[in-house]
Amino acid sequence: MTDLPAARHVYVRLPNWVGDVVLATPFLRALRRAAPAASITLHGKRQGLAVLAGEGLGDRALPLSPGKSLVGLLREGRRVRREAGRPDVAFVLPNSVSSALIARATGARARVGYALNGRRVLLTRPLRARKEGRLRPTPMVDYYLAMLAAAGAPADDAPRRPRLTVTPEQERRADDLLRRHGVPPGARPWALNIGGSWETKRWIPEHAGRLARLLEASGRTPLLLTGPDERDLARRALEAAGGPIPGADEVVPLTDLVAVLRRCEVMITTDSGPRHFGVAADVPVLVLIGSTHPGYAHVDYDALDVLCDEVACWPCHLKRCPIDFRCMTRLGPERVLAAAEQLLARARAARGGAA
Repeated sequence: MTDLPAARHVYVRLPNWVGDVVLATPFLRALRRAAPAASITLHGKRQGLAVLAGEGLGDRALPLSPGKSLVGLLREGRRVRREAGRPDVAFVLPNSVSSALIARATGARARVGYALNGRRVLLTRPLRARKEGRLRPTPMVDYYLAMLAAAGAPADDAPRRPRLTVTPEQERRADDLLRRHGVPPGARPWALNIGGSWETKRWIPEHAGRLARLLEASGRTPLLLTGPDERDLARRALEAAGGPIPGADEVVPLTDLVAVLRRCEVMITTDSGPRHFGVAADVPVLVLIGSTHPGYAHVDYDALDVLCDEVACWPCHLKRCPIDFRCMTRLGPERVLAAAEQLLARARAARGGAA
């Protein structure tokens, strides 16, 4: 089997969720350092590939073709081999059987991934996932980096903070967006991200609306970040606010999100993909935790705080709450505002008083 330092072609099956793609950037940077002579093929969903475009972390980007049948998965692996060549080493970052099947079909000599979901037979270097009960609160950054050691290139000294670069064009679009929404020149808004793919990750929109009014009353500017499927959340927030909230009627493309967040004073967010963009933007990030354990998404970043009410049923990791959603309803706007102010004060002190 080929070890990573000697590899000429490396294949990486990227995570499916775009937030996990951001969390994989420390792994991808360490991979580039460990195999500087290798050609790296990144294979994944178009949205994740778009976020990584321009980062220099791959030499070839292959969008994942749809199709979940066995024949379709094998065909996809053969397509990767045909277009990019046979890999020496394949890293399978998702835990799905389908992603391991595709990697096997590429003909990769070494296939590295976690031995979960019965797919050990598809991997040549299966990793054992550490478990604590039925949960595995291993930070995803470390979860991915551990794969490098399995391929002969330990990355114990690799930086663990996710990073994304910003282009001048993205900077210009971010300035235009703030201007369109009436953010005063020089003002640094408070970004509010209340959505999430699970209902139990979403903050209460009525809380967000009242927080927006509290911010305006204290001379601050809220900026509501709305996802493509979050119009109803924005509507409820607006109703609770009793008036407009900047940003509520426009979806910020993920490719521009870091540039927008770099112009913000702080980000208040749920445990969803955009939180990792806040870390990548190097702004203070307050994460409102509902049903999930925060250990999964821990990163080395001092300007991050978690606000979590560890109720008796927490962490359930359910997508829908079967009772009264107490873990989130208890995170009221006044409590969130106080936590964000404490985070900002600590971040300013750590940065020598700079905003």
